[in-house]
Amino acid sequence: MRTTLAYLLLALSSLHAAISPDHLRRLQEEAAEALVIKADQVDVKITEVTDGRRIDVQVTASVQSVLRSKAGHKPGDVVKIAYKVMDLKNPPPGPDEAKVLAKGETVRAYLDHAGDKQPLRLAVYGHSFQKP
Repeated sequence: MRTTLAYLLLALSSLHAAISPDHLRRLQEEAAEALVIKADQVDVKITEVTDGRRIDVQVTASVQSVLRSKAGHKPGDVVKIAYKVMDLKNPPPGPDEAKVLAKGETVRAYLDHAGDKQPLRLAVYGHSFQKP
């Protein structure tokens, strides 16, 4: 009995919680900014943590096209985006991590405002960047 319980706990601890497609769609629809951007500059700071590393990412990107924008962004504008990626050996259950954009990469980005004069932040976790 204890062995069965131990195997069950081990199996459950390795599960990775996914977000339903409906929830992801809703988050994308509610994002303040839905823009196609090109990453002009990507600055990365890596910090070693207990179970892996924390990657702080700062992106300066030019707006290629606008799907919607509460801030009134238009093609040619420059936006700044800040986010972190936890690259862990044993990640906890939860949404996927965002990828680190590469300089020159073009993506459809779902973003929200962190505050006045603050960089934009990811609106849909690891699904904030999509192929355009």
